[in-house]
Amino acid sequence: MVLPSKMPQLADLDLLLSVESHGSVGKAAQAHSLSQPAASIRISAMERRLGLKLLERSPAGSKLTEDGEMLAKYARNVMQAARELLEFGSGARSSDAKRLRIAGSPAVSEHLIPEWLNRSGFSFGEARVEVQTGSVETLHRLIRASHVDLAFVDGWCHAGGQGREQSREDLMTRYICDDKLAVVVGSKHPWATRRSPLTVQELAAAPLVLRERGSGLREFTDELLGTARVPRGYVEFPSSAAIKQTVATSRRVTVLNVSTVRSELAEGRLHLVTVDQEMPAKPIYATWSERRGLPDHAKELLEIAVSKGSPMPPVVVPGQQPRMVDWRKRKHSREPSLAVDGRGSMT
Repeated sequence: MVLPSKMPQLADLDLLLSVESHGSVGKAAQAHSLSQPAASIRISAMERRLGLKLLERSPAGSKLTEDGEMLAKYARNVMQAARELLEFGSGARSSDAKRLRIAGSPAVSEHLIPEWLNRSGFSFGEARVEVQTGSVETLHRLIRASHVDLAFVDGWCHAGGQGREQSREDLMTRYICDDKLAVVVGSKHPWATRRSPLTVQELAAAPLVLRERGSGLREFTDELLGTARVPRGYVEFPSSAAIKQTVATSRRVTVLNVSTVRSELAEGRLHLVTVDQEMPAKPIYATWSERRGLPDHAKELLEIAVSKGSPMPPVVVPGQQPRMVDWRKRKHSREPSLAVDGRGSMT
């Protein structure tokens, strides 16, 4: 069989899948060690050869058209077949067995994945571990495009996600743990030794440090404080690290995931403040391709994440003994030994 001249090149199909994953021609070009103009030229040339418009370009980024999504669906199968051919011809299978490609929501990638890796007990010295991060839609695209083997998604990332969510029927998910929100202050704040629960009105009136608008964490915080009709000023940051540093060195207050402040709580730099209402906890779950399954290293990391979870640090209330709270034992927690597919059925 002689291939027609308009047949796309493998490299161009791979580039298109990267644009789908990253939502940007520039970021896809960077991933492929190309300049943005060079990547745009290659995509445009493929559009001309096929007679299709593949991308919708805008100042906010690029997304695939309906034709682009259909081509990407075929491209994923082609790229998977090409990888299998390469493994057969070069013996790369043994090398890939030592490679672990994972991704996670920002908070999970920064605070939980490093802990799971360090406490794993298996030799990562012999493995290449690659960690990426992004929104829930980005993580699902990375899985579907075979750019990562396993992703960890948190509910806060999902709550703040923008845009259309794709069908998840081809993805497997497994519950890991719950991540609770808490009011946090620095060690010099008067509330650090407060005995009585804080009211929402008091929290709203305090000088606050908040995540950026559009994030899942900010969405909840605005909803919590919206009932308190008290004028309030705040400082806004796009990262939890900046928020923690600001709160630790000032008398400002914030609301953060417990998983992001465990080290600072243990060191005494930050303190939890009890509130007069239940603070929510949202799930962290793992997801992977149902068709490809999980490589051995990814399976091992998944089991480690399920067993370690994200237990609460000691909660110290003035005048009481420290107590441990394990949110994996909350009554609404799902059974961690079950795998759940994208349609909600258990396997």
